[in-house]
Amino acid sequence: MSKHFTNIKSSSLPDSQAEITGSITVEYLNTCRAEAIKELNNKVSIPGFRSGHIPEDVLVKKLGEMSILEEAAEIALGREYSSIVEEAKVAAIGRPMIAITKLVPGTPLEFKVTTAVEPVFDLPDYKKISADAMSASEDLEVTEKEIEDVKKEIEGREINVDLAEGETVETKIKENLSKEKEFRAKEKKRLTIINELIKQTTISVPKVLVDAELQKMMGQFKDDVLRAGMQWDAYLKEIKKTEADIEADWKDKALDRAKSELIVSRIAQAEKIEPSVEELEKETAHIISHYPDADPLSARIYVYTILRNEQVFKFLEGNK
Repeated sequence: MSKHFTNIKSSSLPDSQAEITGSITVEYLNTCRAEAIKELNNKVSIPGFRSGHIPEDVLVKKLGEMSILEEAAEIALGREYSSIVEEAKVAAIGRPMIAITKLVPGTPLEFKVTTAVEPVFDLPDYKKISADAMSASEDLEVTEKEIEDVKKEIEGREINVDLAEGETVETKIKENLSKEKEFRAKEKKRLTIINELIKQTTISVPKVLVDAELQKMMGQFKDDVLRAGMQWDAYLKEIKKTEADIEADWKDKALDRAKSELIVSRIAQAEKIEPSVEELEKETAHIISHYPDADPLSARIYVYTILRNEQVFKFLEGNK
């Protein structure tokens, strides 16, 4: 495929960012002009003409040649962005900032792209870290007092317990308490592993990743507040805080979550850990069946991340 850009140069910026500069050829810009005319034709309203059927000369007279050229420039950069990044050998992530630095009829379009990039960092000895965490002993014994306390609560709340044949309330309670303790112990060890990985890893995390984590945390928290039967504005008024206040409180936690995701992703690359295509397709279909309006690509990325992270932790837990 022929390139429609020249003079691509890249340079590193602080905080895991990169700058890319270059030019789009006049020939390609002219090619995109026809698409720009079509796009603007559908957006502009001119008396006496139906939208989408405005003659080109009338449209140009109404908007001016520079407006047409600006629209063509946006189309050209949008189409060529991924190829430009590939040419620059930049591992771009997140939404870039694209600035047009020169736009003159009959000359190449010059641009500057500023984007976050995947940070370069060294992994600590994650096998040793996980082995140390997994070797810690946990008290999983269920005591008679714990069983009796749960039994009293069940009786006090008059809860009916479904029992299998030959099963007693006491054995059912013990089984559930045992599963709960095992789950908590596993989660505690996973938390110990990831906290130690974060502690021993030096990463310059791009702001875009921290902001993305903050958005996810805020979205989940808003859902929790609504499910609790309270309106979001009323909740903020009650706690006497703004969204900005909450985000400021959560910034360190969001940073650790972003670091965690980068570390787990790098371990998956190092150990060649990938969810199977079959499982990925199955779980993505399951998500979309429950949320028909969900974007299929976003759902697939979400499922991929969840499955991959679980496989990474299972791998780490095996290093005893």
